[in-house]
Amino acid sequence: MSREKLRPLQAGDPRRVGGYRLLARLGAGGMGRVYLGRSKGGRPVAVKVIHPYLAEDAQFRRRFELEVAAVRRVGGIHTVQVVDARADADPPWLVTEYIAGPSLHEAVAEHGAFSEEAVAGLGAGLAEGLMAIHERGVVHRDLKPGNVLLAQDGPRIIDFGIARALDATSQTTRATVVGTPGFMSPEQLRGREVGPASDVFCLAAVLAFAATGRRPFGEGPIEALGYRVVNEEPDLTGVPESLLPLIESGLAKDPDDRPGPEVFLERCSALVEGAPLPDSVTTMIATRVAETEVLAPRGAPPGRPKAPMIAAAAAVAGVLLVAFAVWAIGNGGEPPSAPDAAAQVTTPRTTPPTPTPVPQESDTASPTPTPDPTRKAFQRISAGDCLDAHQDESGDWSRGKPRAVGCGRSDAYLKVYKVADDTADCRNGSPGDLDGELWWSHGEEGNEIVLCVRRQFRPGECFLATEDEEENTVSVSNGDLMTSWPCGDAAPGGHDVVLRVTAYTSGACPSGGRRVSWDLGSRTLCTRIV
Repeated sequence: MSREKLRPLQAGDPRRVGGYRLLARLGAGGMGRVYLGRSKGGRPVAVKVIHPYLAEDAQFRRRFELEVAAVRRVGGIHTVQVVDARADADPPWLVTEYIAGPSLHEAVAEHGAFSEEAVAGLGAGLAEGLMAIHERGVVHRDLKPGNVLLAQDGPRIIDFGIARALDATSQTTRATVVGTPGFMSPEQLRGREVGPASDVFCLAAVLAFAATGRRPFGEGPIEALGYRVVNEEPDLTGVPESLLPLIESGLAKDPDDRPGPEVFLERCSALVEGAPLPDSVTTMIATRVAETEVLAPRGAPPGRPKAPMIAAAAAVAGVLLVAFAVWAIGNGGEPPSAPDAAAQVTTPRTTPPTPTPVPQESDTASPTPTPDPTRKAFQRISAGDCLDAHQDESGDWSRGKPRAVGCGRSDAYLKVYKVADDTADCRNGSPGDLDGELWWSHGEEGNEIVLCVRRQFRPGECFLATEDEEENTVSVSNGDLMTSWPCGDAAPGGHDVVLRVTAYTSGACPSGGRRVSWDLGSRTLCTRIV
């Protein structure tokens, strides 16, 4: 099911599904329609509503129940999390987190093929997402450019519309041919058993599309595409030499000849030096973020959005970007304050008003306490918010007070998992645990606000560490994990090395060279020395 540009709701569209208010159309497909919605708490979400005529089909409803069960099992930083679902509703619906960004198909269609490094970054992210999917016993079965969203912090795999659980409860891993022609594996086209290797074939086809701007098996009717996938070699003209052997092996006809997603992760991450997307695609992402802010502003109270706002979302988005950039330059990055409407209206008077004396108890009355703006900033933060702050080389926070930003932004370094009144409440384990978590507090004991924060790790970012030359080891602390440092700069005093994040995964990290991995509880942080 593809995601498109935001479009206004039509007369026949529902205005509410479950407890979610619908704001705009996102896209449509053979299974149903996707809407931008807003939760009761004001968060933007994606709401997929199944076509009513499909919901009347008992076999389809069972398939949708399997989809919901499968997608609930999936987690990972390059997948989309389920928020809510009702398989027994009429019609059924599924709610996931909303990713403000275009699909890979849309980005390539509008701006052409990606650079070698951008394709490598895409491959590393998608491989890590597939590893998370497969570890939950699920095969996606429909990985294609339209099911890859490009967010500010990396790609996301969406739409498990034909996903199948691999366990004994699934009776449909063979026999039914479903998928997207040109991106389906040979065994899928033949109606044979489909496993994780089928997703690897799709991954290789998606990367070939990103690198060349065209499908590796060409265009044409479904039958012609299916024949080429099963019997002919793909056209990989234009694929960078560094990625060609990997993509070729991923498109092998025999699933046993294909490498696993962990091989894609290792080889692609080795080519990533920040994985910059084309500027035109970055602009597309920023525009989607701005459109979302227009339709579902963060913290907005529930209520019916104004139709003119929806109709003008795309136009307003560009204005917002320009206005914000001007204000950021002139105001040190802080957004402008809203004008005081009351100050814009003046009522004429014929006679000046007589001031009313204010009685005072004494000449030494206590002055009104001055509000603490830093404390107010802390009070505005809630669990689940992301912050654009990190620690510097001295261990100080880069901002004087916290500010919530969209979690998809590249500068959303921290995520708040708890707000407490004591720093001890933030510790899930012993003080020596390396878990990528810390706290940011304000106030004195007994009147303290504590933000329990967790570092968001993204491939390509760098942080500081220390090195013991005699032992030939590198060590980090939770404070080091909170730092952010330009990858091309030398380590400052107090630190010895700069580490680049290559992956944050529940699987194994590549070994060899100047690579170092860190066990952060249930996940592993993969890095290399730069």
